[in-house]
Amino acid sequence: MSVRKEVQDAERRTRALLHAVVEGTTDAIYVKDRECRSLLVNNAACRMAGKRAEEMLGRDDTAVFAPETAQAGMEHDRALMASRTTETREDELTLANGERITVLTTEGPVLDDQGQVIGLFGISRDISERKRAEQERVRLQEQLQHAQKMEIVGRLAGGVAHDFNNLLTVINGYSDLLLDQLTPSDPMHDSVAEIRKAGERAAALSRQLLVLSRKQIVMSKVLDLNDAIVEIGRMLARVMGEDLRLEMDLSLSLGRVRADPGQVQQVLMNLAVNARDAMPSGGTLLIRTENVQLGEDYAQQHSEVKPGAYVLMEVSDTGIGMDEDVKAHLFEPFFTTKKPGEGTGLGLATVYSIVKQSGGSIRTYSEPGEGTTFRIYLPRIEEGVSPQADQPRATPASLRGTETILVVEGQEDLRKMVRVVLTNYGYHVLEAGNPGEALLVAERHSGPIHLALPDVVMPGMDGRELTGRLKALRPRMEIIFMSEYSEPVMIQRGILDLDAGYLLKPFSPEALATRLREVLGRPRAATILVVDDEAGIRGFMRNVLTGAGYKVMEARDGKDALEQIRGSEVNLVLTDLVMPEMEGLETIRIIRGEWPDVKIIAISGMFGGRFLHAAELLGAHATLAKPIRPDDLLEAVRRALAETGL
Repeated sequence: MSVRKEVQDAERRTRALLHAVVEGTTDAIYVKDRECRSLLVNNAACRMAGKRAEEMLGRDDTAVFAPETAQAGMEHDRALMASRTTETREDELTLANGERITVLTTEGPVLDDQGQVIGLFGISRDISERKRAEQERVRLQEQLQHAQKMEIVGRLAGGVAHDFNNLLTVINGYSDLLLDQLTPSDPMHDSVAEIRKAGERAAALSRQLLVLSRKQIVMSKVLDLNDAIVEIGRMLARVMGEDLRLEMDLSLSLGRVRADPGQVQQVLMNLAVNARDAMPSGGTLLIRTENVQLGEDYAQQHSEVKPGAYVLMEVSDTGIGMDEDVKAHLFEPFFTTKKPGEGTGLGLATVYSIVKQSGGSIRTYSEPGEGTTFRIYLPRIEEGVSPQADQPRATPASLRGTETILVVEGQEDLRKMVRVVLTNYGYHVLEAGNPGEALLVAERHSGPIHLALPDVVMPGMDGRELTGRLKALRPRMEIIFMSEYSEPVMIQRGILDLDAGYLLKPFSPEALATRLREVLGRPRAATILVVDDEAGIRGFMRNVLTGAGYKVMEARDGKDALEQIRGSEVNLVLTDLVMPEMEGLETIRIIRGEWPDVKIIAISGMFGGRFLHAAELLGAHATLAKPIRPDDLLEAVRRALAETGL
């Protein structure tokens, strides 16, 4: 009797121990019969299923799981019992309440004393949180790899764009100079115009490279997206072609965003071109806008998005769509599904970069044969639209100047092109191939240097350091930097001072001349009095000087010259030395005594130029021996007027 009691007590202790283990574990433990009905479930199994024990015991999987999950699970359990094997696997399950969980399960057959299968045991662990953490880690790793890839491409793009823009400045600059000289009827006009158009297309490609490199920060302003969409609508219609339909569904109460209008239109153009290529047999492109509010749930699913108010710009097409593999690489630079020569692979990468730089996000929805939708979210702001300022076009005469410009550029062909342009506009040009040469020129040049035009990227010394050293030598000299990088980028990185001028490459001759006048101020044409008793010589010098932008007066002799000086503001006198009534030497003596600020250039061809030395002794600032070449005349005039700032 005592032995039986001991056995019973041992069995009770064993059952209690097993019960404590089964109920104490956090893993779900269950036992099923051969019909897949639950015979045993612990508390953890009830918590995982969201059911009470009495709702599960005696019932099969349909009491716990969604129909498809239950049916698949029971078929698998029967197969496992039939094979008499034990296995561990990972399953994604849908519960009866619709919740999806991921579990790690070990299952195997339960045998009786004769070795017959009488049921199935299982131990399941909910690993949903771990799987979500792993997926998040993978997603973040992919984002990091994408960011690193974009950074590498950005560095490459920035370096390529520097040399590329130098070449484009030369190509486009000379094209503009030629077009100014050719009439539309000239046989060469159309050919040069085509070169210029190709240069513009290349410049647009260069701007895309700079967007990728994040070295061209958007010139943002407050705007209504609807305005930007409507403005580019006609151009999009031409891009789409006759067999494609463009539709717009624009919200009348759309909020404002802060973005670059030009880059918003570039986004639309790139998306429209992609949509056109995806609809070879025709279709519809729909552009839609609306105000949206993105909540915490959306932000948690998309870590780059902050909750808040946004403006949605949605671009949808009815094209061939994309599979998951294409979507995975969609925004990568140089990735394209087009044939070689049909696309650069920069379009959508540029779209992505523009949207990111504007503080927004972009999502893509597409299935093969079902078309594609791009949804662009830009932060909504409570500000009025920035006013549009109409900039009057400068006239050629207002762009001329006579100042001295120091061009600092290491690329010889670009430096030469800038020199030709500035000379054509009337400027006196000094050149330097590197910062060291620029400092030597600034130190040794005897006259004033009104403005320096250096490149930002130069070997041995960056633009900021060169500016400081040039300013130390010539404090009154203005600076305009040439660069393919945007002005805000250079200011942000400390390369460019806030008070320095700036010119974006590639630039046209007119843009260069306009920027010079903006920095130097409106040109004030110097007044020059030409004194000579021969009308032909006066006419020759008048034509040369007025062509260079000077205001010219004429006098027959010294007496006539003095009367004109008394009645007008004259900056410089060009006087012959041998004339009737009053000769040049006497004229010089009187002018120096009464008007010491007036500059004087003596001209003579008599007696082998011996009078010219006497003119210098009387105060002439320069001398020229007849016959006079136009270039020598202009150089002497520029030097004489340089001290006056004209």
